[in-house]
Amino acid sequence: MSNKGLYQTGLVFAVLTALGWILFVVGSMSFPQGEGAGALESYLARADSSAVLMYTWGGILGSLMVIPVFLALFQGFRRETGSILAVPITFAIVGVAFLTMGFMVDTGSMIYYFGPALAAAEGSDAELMMKAAQLAQDSIEVTWAIGSFLAYGGSIVWIAILLSRASRVPRWMNWAGIIGGLAGFVWIVRFVPVPAPQSVGIILVMINIVLVMVWLVGLSIILARSGDEESVQPHEQPRLHIQV
Repeated sequence: MSNKGLYQTGLVFAVLTALGWILFVVGSMSFPQGEGAGALESYLARADSSAVLMYTWGGILGSLMVIPVFLALFQGFRRETGSILAVPITFAIVGVAFLTMGFMVDTGSMIYYFGPALAAAEGSDAELMMKAAQLAQDSIEVTWAIGSFLAYGGSIVWIAILLSRASRVPRWMNWAGIIGGLAGFVWIVRFVPVPAPQSVGIILVMINIVLVMVWLVGLSIILARSGDEESVQPHEQPRLHIQV
């Protein structure tokens, strides 16, 4: 695939990534937030609702579709940043793998297993099923947290700082990536508990998603345009210099 084709593909997938996270946000706002058995029970009770389906499948789309975007960013900016760009890009793709796995396991276990099983269980069976679901949910959230931080937190900050060397990238766009990536540190709060209202965490998640999506789509547009310019520039013929 030519550079132009790669950059155009990256732009398409950047838009799909943004669309996936929009579905995720809309779905997550449509059912009760919180932690613990009460929130999980409410989530499982609505496992087949459109809100939960948007939340889970939107998350899968948003996390998985970003891989071609990162590959296009590496190809498009590696000359300006140096080969060091490969390091945060690799961390980001590893994070995407964790994040996608978390969403897929959540979709398979919570929606298609624990949800129907809990609805059919009664008495002590329902209590045991809820404990098993809570244990599975805790494990999934650890995977989410690691994947989200690697894909949309620390790696984004690192990439945005490296891209400050690229003259093609506006300063405001770099700052959008840096601030959005720093907001993504909220994903690892569960490992370093910080006494703050839950609303603060929700706001930081929204800032993280919105700014990183603006940053990714903006960079993809820059690369797609530069690919068009490269395709119309005439190729220079090598000149032969003869010394007399």
